[in-house]
Amino acid sequence: MSKIAKDLQPLAVGLERLKQAEHNPRKGDVDSIAKSYERFGQRKPIVVRKGSGEIIAGNHQYLAAKQLGWDEIAVVWVEDDETTATAYSVADNRIGQLGEWDLEELVFAFDAIDDSDLGNIGFSQVEVEDMRALLDETEMLAVPATLTPAGNTSGVQIDTDTQVKKDSSYDEFLERYANRAVRAIILYYPNEEYAKMVDGLDAIAKKMGTEDNATTVQAMIKEKLGE
Repeated sequence: MSKIAKDLQPLAVGLERLKQAEHNPRKGDVDSIAKSYERFGQRKPIVVRKGSGEIIAGNHQYLAAKQLGWDEIAVVWVEDDETTATAYSVADNRIGQLGEWDLEELVFAFDAIDDSDLGNIGFSQVEVEDMRALLDETEMLAVPATLTPAGNTSGVQIDTDTQVKKDSSYDEFLERYANRAVRAIILYYPNEEYAKMVDGLDAIAKKMGTEDNATTVQAMIKEKLGE
């Protein structure tokens, strides 16, 4: 029971008393859940029907616990009929899909998380880099549009409404971006090519002994330039 949070331990039930839902429309990543359980333990219970022992919410958590060789898992028992149980199962999965990441907060969280923990929280280094690049792009797109009139070689941006003043928000963004310790290079690929690029970079990284895509690309450029 050491891997179950202390306050959940009174809810622990032997895995042999439980059974997977006969029909589960959701396909989860059991390996990722197992990594999370291994690192953090179980911190929220699964939901099971009384009497039948059928899992309503938490089928993949149950499989992850079995994969790790656990004997028990924390359970909340409910007395749902079959219709309610099915409806809740779908709702539990669907509601989780409807939320969106706050990119700025997510990248802030990545900065606070050790790289060795990324796999335990379900992210790869490639996905983290994608999120950082997307945040950079989003911030750039959020800057109000400005114009540089013909003949203006000073580089001063003129507000499109007043045509008399420099757009301060754009300047602030450029200064903030220029002072960042890390900047992003954003590359776009069709969906069918993206996976090939990721796999290719991963293979090259293993050959070159580099840690992530950024250092892999940097190493390849230096190699091609003979540096």
